[in-house]
Amino acid sequence: MPKTKSGVQLRLNEALENLKLVLSSPRERAPGTITSYLQTGKLFLEFLGESRQPTDKDFRRYFLHRRDQGVSERTLGKEFVQLKKLAKANGWHWPFTSDDRPIAEEEPFAPAFTPEEIETLIKAQDKYSKGERFYLAVSTTWGLRREEMVRIRKRDYTDTSIKIKTAKHGPRVEHLIPDEIKLILQSYHPQLTNINSLSHMFYRILDKAGMEQRKGYGWHSVRRTLRTVLEWNLGEKRLPLSLVADFMGWSKRQKGIVYGGAPMLGVYSHPEIMSNEPFVVDRLVLSAHPFIKLWRP
Repeated sequence: MPKTKSGVQLRLNEALENLKLVLSSPRERAPGTITSYLQTGKLFLEFLGESRQPTDKDFRRYFLHRRDQGVSERTLGKEFVQLKKLAKANGWHWPFTSDDRPIAEEEPFAPAFTPEEIETLIKAQDKYSKGERFYLAVSTTWGLRREEMVRIRKRDYTDTSIKIKTAKHGPRVEHLIPDEIKLILQSYHPQLTNINSLSHMFYRILDKAGMEQRKGYGWHSVRRTLRTVLEWNLGEKRLPLSLVADFMGWSKRQKGIVYGGAPMLGVYSHPEIMSNEPFVVDRLVLSAHPFIKLWRP
């Protein structure tokens, strides 16, 4: 007896629910991560088109299909990992090893704005809505990722400090709020929950600042610029460049690899010994911050 359309849809929904459960418990992934995995899972299941357990050939045909669509090897590599998780969540056989994962030959495209372009964005603040001003302020101050920005709620900050739930397995960070952006934070109640909405907001900000949209540019481009210029300025002040990692909420492992050459060096690093005053990292980094002064009323 042929499968009905409703039966296929039921199977699709069940498979995605199993994937969502695995991504949510015991450790909950970031909302953007869960959305990305579910989107890939849905693409594959719609390609499969039948209410049955996929075979090895089904997975192989899917990758050929995506490559025929012009999808990059980098994206295929991401989908490889996500489909492996889908298979595991549903008890399906996954026939591949890490050697089978698609590999991109080219370097990833990771553009950053020039410091002058960040200045242009901030100087156009009078043209923005309260929400646009809020998210641009927290982005240019702390270099937050989209996942971190959509998690912010009014209860997370006071008149003096803000608590950031970092992504990428980093620590929960409490920051000192600079005087220059206190009014911006206090006058807005953040409530965005979708990173795509945040991306569309960034395009509006670019338009209002008189800057053209460019492929690949977004909030993370601000983060890259802030990291780069902070390293320049900290170096000029003879302060440790690794303060950037503490300020931007990197995991100790990532900090150790980037600034020490080994993961454990990040574990043994304790910047708090430089001073016993609260927010010592913030005070040191803000003294070298390139954009805070631009937010002064």
